[in-house]
Amino acid sequence: MDHWILPDLVVFLEVVRAGSFTRAAERLHTVQSNVTARIKQLERITGAKLLQRDAHGIRPTPAGEATLALALRADVILQDLRLTFAQAAPRPPGRLRIGSIETTAASHLPAVVARFASRHPGVEISVETGSSAALLQQLKAGELDAVFVSRAPGLTGFREIPAFVDELTIVAPAGIRSVAALLAAGKSPVKVLVQRLGCSYTERLLAYLALKSPRGHHLRQLGTLEGVLGFVEVGAGIAAMPRAFATAAAGRRKLKFLPLPAKFSRLRTYVVAPDRKDTSFAVNEFVNTLHT
Repeated sequence: MDHWILPDLVVFLEVVRAGSFTRAAERLHTVQSNVTARIKQLERITGAKLLQRDAHGIRPTPAGEATLALALRADVILQDLRLTFAQAAPRPPGRLRIGSIETTAASHLPAVVARFASRHPGVEISVETGSSAALLQQLKAGELDAVFVSRAPGLTGFREIPAFVDELTIVAPAGIRSVAALLAAGKSPVKVLVQRLGCSYTERLLAYLALKSPRGHHLRQLGTLEGVLGFVEVGAGIAAMPRAFATAAAGRRKLKFLPLPAKFSRLRTYVVAPDRKDTSFAVNEFVNTLHT
């Protein structure tokens, strides 16, 4: 086995992350032929085909998945080296790529990121939002370093730690004064507004409505949380959101926040990251920041 394969692993990892030889070359500031040559060299060394093309782009083969695990570990070591020798490094000594569901990104995450950045000013931090399912896929692919999601996924090789506790609330038009009034308002199905289908918050609301009302429900997907709040304000339906986010995002909108029973209202947001031994110093320090 050739011991000088680190550059090949770096290129391989970038191809997997980009899903394309062309995009990987752009990110690495080189030409595609160099990327192709590196991959072929790595395949000769390993004696296996590492990448395959499907309808979604370039994906690792089973042998490529095993190689990806090694490439991710090598990337962690490189990140730690940059962080360790930050004073001499001409570029940011490390990076931290955070993913978060939108409600957490808007309410709880800014203070945590600011606290971490003040302690580690050399680390380059990026934050992107998405659904819990999409964020976990990016985490498993090595595209994100830590993610905040609404459920504990139970992934092998990853740690999941409760990060924040919040209260789920019903967001209703201002004219709805109580949950009892909401449930008594007509016989037609309750219109429930949601940013995207599959939302765990909405699932809790629907479970509560099924228990308390025979009216049934009708879901409407709107794509953005701002859109959901706007539609609620004009009486087009109700929604379920964490209170910390809803009160901050509502601004001057005329809305009513209605309480749910504790069984349905208690929310936990989890931070999920690779096991401590498989991730960088920056990621471990960020996770520690949540509880300091």
